[in-house]
Amino acid sequence: MPELEKVRREYEGKGVGFVALSLLEVERVRTVAQQLGVQMRLAYAEGEVLGPLGVNQVPSTVFIDARGLIVASVSGERDQDFFERRVRELLEAHAR
Repeated sequence: MPELEKVRREYEGKGVGFVALSLLEVERVRTVAQQLGVQMRLAYAEGEVLGPLGVNQVPSTVFIDARGLIVASVSGERDQDFFERRVRELLEAHAR
């Protein structure tokens, strides 16, 4: 999550939104996020939310465009370079 937070700081001002979904209770998530210095929006999710997003492993990242359509997803941990590269690719594709 800290890697994604760094990407959020760079891209949120460029029209990219970030929300962290957790399977843990909201207060617990807030505590962990605060300890990690994560400032993105946090939400608690259960299976009925995660299923339609195609999430079957934690952690997972789902990329949703401005129309609310899922344009990509990836399961497993990724580093900051991956997130930056993927966000740039999706922004470029959206600009076409």
